[in-house]
Amino acid sequence: MKIFIFFALRAIPAFIITFILFSLIRVKFFPHLKKGSSGFREFLLSVLAGYIAVLFVLLFTPNSYIAQSGINLTNENFDFVGNFKDRMNSGAWGVNLVPFRTILNYIKYSGIWHTFLNVAGNIIIFIPLGILIPMIYKNYRNFKYILRISISLSFFIEFIQFFIGRSVDIDDLMLNVVGGLLGYGIWKNYLRYKFPDKKRRARV
Repeated sequence: MKIFIFFALRAIPAFIITFILFSLIRVKFFPHLKKGSSGFREFLLSVLAGYIAVLFVLLFTPNSYIAQSGINLTNENFDFVGNFKDRMNSGAWGVNLVPFRTILNYIKYSGIWHTFLNVAGNIIIFIPLGILIPMIYKNYRNFKYILRISISLSFFIEFIQFFIGRSVDIDDLMLNVVGGLLGYGIWKNYLRYKFPDKKRRARV
């Protein structure tokens, strides 16, 4: 629970500040990009910017900083810093390239809350991506595009995490992609009927 509060206290302000700043900057410096766009689409663009800021907070905060904040990562079992036998034997630098190894380790060695936080959490955080991209960008309303974007973004995140003391895990990538595709499914089956296009799309 401490780790949830830790990130909530940082992610919520990051979202609000980024949402406001993006909206102001777009109005002030890029008014030409708003031609052909709707007020609702502009709102969604700001939401997307805030969402990306939240991802940065959740996924790019180094473990060393979290530990310095008084959180015992071993007890919290956060980011697979803990007594997991298979993990300890998986190789150097905290890199796991074996599919489903981490998921099974959480099920075997961790509690229900931490299993949900790390397994389901990796799915949940990418659901907004699969919803927002097709709602905003007409040219990306296709399964293959969302799949590519989800894989590319998750790969980029894992790459950066390698250099900031976070684990690199193929299971995280797979779960992120599942989340992106779930979000796309939500948009395609429900939201596109409730929020149809009313104006010609703007360029960005």
